[in-house]
Amino acid sequence: MNPITPIIRTTQTYLPASTVTPGNAVKAASATAASSKVSIGQSPPSTDIGIYNAKGTLGSGQVRYVWEHDGIDRLSLNMYSAIQSSSTASRFQGLGAALLEQLAANGGQRISQSGLAIDSATATEPMLLGLQQARLREFATDSVTFTLNTASGATVSLGLYNSDRGLAVDAEVLGGNLTAGELDGLTKMADSFQGALNGLAQEPPGLKLGALVKLDPALFTGLQFKAQLETAGGARQTFALQMDEHTRSLELQAPSGNVKMNFDTQGGTLLGSEAQRQAAVSNYLTQFDAAQQRGNGNEQLMTLFKDAFRQLNSVDDAALRPANHDTWLNKTSRLLLSGMADFNASLTTPEQRTNPMRPHEIDSFDYTVSQTTTRNGGAANLSLQQDQQSTLKASWHESLNPWVELQLTLDSKSQDYRYHEVHDQASSSTRIGFVNNVLVEATATQQASQQERVRTYQQAELQSDMTTSASAAQSRDLLDMLDEFLAQDRQARRLGLGSRLEQQVQSLRNLWLLQSNPALIDD
Repeated sequence: MNPITPIIRTTQTYLPASTVTPGNAVKAASATAASSKVSIGQSPPSTDIGIYNAKGTLGSGQVRYVWEHDGIDRLSLNMYSAIQSSSTASRFQGLGAALLEQLAANGGQRISQSGLAIDSATATEPMLLGLQQARLREFATDSVTFTLNTASGATVSLGLYNSDRGLAVDAEVLGGNLTAGELDGLTKMADSFQGALNGLAQEPPGLKLGALVKLDPALFTGLQFKAQLETAGGARQTFALQMDEHTRSLELQAPSGNVKMNFDTQGGTLLGSEAQRQAAVSNYLTQFDAAQQRGNGNEQLMTLFKDAFRQLNSVDDAALRPANHDTWLNKTSRLLLSGMADFNASLTTPEQRTNPMRPHEIDSFDYTVSQTTTRNGGAANLSLQQDQQSTLKASWHESLNPWVELQLTLDSKSQDYRYHEVHDQASSSTRIGFVNNVLVEATATQQASQQERVRTYQQAELQSDMTTSASAAQSRDLLDMLDEFLAQDRQARRLGLGSRLEQQVQSLRNLWLLQSNPALIDD
């Protein structure tokens, strides 16, 4: 979209471009009759905007913007400025926060505003304009929707829509009215909503969810955040975040690859202490880095994956525990757990066939990781098992000369490379059991295997084909260790001393948390 020189047009008043400022825009809007439409014009574009006029033919000449409602509020002024930008990030800059703040400021009353680009020769018949304004939302190139479920039972709904034909926003409250606290909560959420929107609109995209993932349960019980954006290269990028009190899911589909995550706290009963959860999260982040390096994965995409994992786990930092938190799973039964919500997550990149001479050689990266916790029996006779596992499948081409970029063609002289194929698996399992409230079982098992096949070619001739593998497995009975720690803890309490139980267990978590490197599974 070409840079534009703004001028204010109404059905009655015209201002030269040199005199237009946001203040002039306000004055012009105030001076016109209530039925007048205020529009911001621009210099003629290099290409036709492709909007049909009332006669059914494409218009030509100068382009102007017709506004759905005359407005002098912050939101409308923000839109007047944003619509002159050429990039999605610039058009959405500040717009999400302004929309959320204005919805809160007017007590939740419905908001609808749009700026429609039309040719100056196009008739401004109200019905036709209404249809075109509706199409701004229906056929937007970039769209963002945000829904909040409130504790009072109402639903807050926002929408932002962008295309070369204009810009539109909507906001409303359905199914009730917002309380004063909920309105205040919307205002406080505005910056986080805008930050998340800015992160998604930047290239490459980033995840900056902020307070969106830390909803105050006294005000909000869930949210849905969806975005469909077009990158500078014309590719589609989609994002979806959904959360309620105990579950949450995130999916990002970008040109570089896809990230998916789902979490379930089983009603909050799985959640351990902050130190316990942080140790588990830190261990997983280490595993993610190792997978990216071993499988030659996309570093920027793995950063997104890690950011999503870290931020979605931070939801539980201040999450309320259920009333029966210590009876469903007592403190002792949680000692060998991660303290995190159960989850499954994956990171995949599109398959690419970069070698025309050998199209069966595919460049790819596919990583999955999960945690599942199962429970049998009641509090007195409890059996608990937590399983963690990961799988990495990756393949890629590598130049024999690190200083020369690999460019494979049908010419055999270009065929100097190594082709890597990696297949790794890892798992861990912990079990703990009680009979008549007495600890009778505490075991941990770790297993990891790695395999890599490397074929080396010089001028298209196979020089070597080597496969290396490593594996390790270890099972441990931790019952005596836990019994000793628990006895020491009871003695400390009798003497009025502080408990060291969690710190003692914390120092040994490497014995049962997931470990993908066989060399790091101790004998």
